[in-house]
Amino acid sequence: MPWKCVLQNNRRWVLIWLLIFSSVCATEAVAARQAHLVTYGEGSQSWEWFGHNALWLQDPSIGLNHTYSFGYFDFNQAGFYWQFILGNLNYFGTAVSAEREFAFYRSANRSIRIQTLNLDDQQFNALHQSLEQAITPFPRYYAYDYFDANCSTWLRDLLDQTLDGALSKELKTIPAEDTLRSHVQQQSAHSPWASFGLMFLLGPKADRDISAWEEAFLPAVLAEQVATIQINNQPLVIDDFVYFEGLGVQSADVTLLGLPYLLILGLLLAAGLMLAAKRSVRSLQISHGIGCLVMGSLGAVLVFMSVFTGHDAVSENALLTTLHPLWFGLFAIWPAVIRKLSWWLSVFILGLGVALWAFGVDGRQDPAMGLFWLPIGLALLYQTRWSKVGPWVKDKGLSMPSAKVR
Repeated sequence: MPWKCVLQNNRRWVLIWLLIFSSVCATEAVAARQAHLVTYGEGSQSWEWFGHNALWLQDPSIGLNHTYSFGYFDFNQAGFYWQFILGNLNYFGTAVSAEREFAFYRSANRSIRIQTLNLDDQQFNALHQSLEQAITPFPRYYAYDYFDANCSTWLRDLLDQTLDGALSKELKTIPAEDTLRSHVQQQSAHSPWASFGLMFLLGPKADRDISAWEEAFLPAVLAEQVATIQINNQPLVIDDFVYFEGLGVQSADVTLLGLPYLLILGLLLAAGLMLAAKRSVRSLQISHGIGCLVMGSLGAVLVFMSVFTGHDAVSENALLTTLHPLWFGLFAIWPAVIRKLSWWLSVFILGLGVALWAFGVDGRQDPAMGLFWLPIGLALLYQTRWSKVGPWVKDKGLSMPSAKVR
């Protein structure tokens, strides 16, 4: 009997210790549940210039160790490039093993910044559920927008939803430090031609005043913002470190696409057109034809992008007062009446645009690109009206005995 008592007592102690051990393990498992905002640095491909981000969730109790992000697209999708031109881009989100994703970004030499978020169990569960619903059924496509619906805005919105609107409540009241155009220019400064094209396409939406909430379309900006957020007098970010330091893409500190540089370049090109007009009829014809072709083609691109596509950031572009298809009407192949009509309409549109810029009616858009094209347009109008190839010349300028042909 005494031995039975000893065994029973030992069993009781074993059960007690097992319960204590299980309780400790369960507590540690709950404590290991963590959510992190992960921010990746810029890459070499054009779609990587603005960086990327993800939400990394860890829950050992269910084997969860995945990153959720929303920047995925498929080049092989039917009509991808045409849909890209039209602005009908369909992206999707997915969950990937954290080890696998981090290995990919390390191999691409892109930096990885990890910020651990101060979420309680209820918030963690809500965020996990929202992320799962956002990516399933896979692939669950969403309409992509460069500024309003990209990888970063998705995470911003999901975090805001998890925190009962705490992010938007604060960030929407804070003015942004830069405009959308400034951010795009900074992120693409290492590629001058691409930067020039983007500055050319962006309309007034890129220059309006925005809030810090809208500025979070950039992953790096969102990372800086969450680092300063307080929720119930507690920091949202409780740990912040660089997991991997990559080289990324080095952006230039000084851009040549600012107002003084573009204006000087535009004046130089206009001066070249004027010198060509003085040199010979042949050089005049060639420079005039090329100038009208470039101005008309770029204008046609702007009209197409503004009217027939879903690129909201391109619409209402003030450059349409300088660049438009009417330049095609100045070609020497057309009858004089067509060239005269095109000339007067171009003068009227250009004058209207200058008046709108000067009096601030259309001052919502940055004037740098407009001041680049303005002197070029004036030089072409001069060539057409007062030179020896204009529609006011009886022989249409196809040959001028008084001009020295070289």
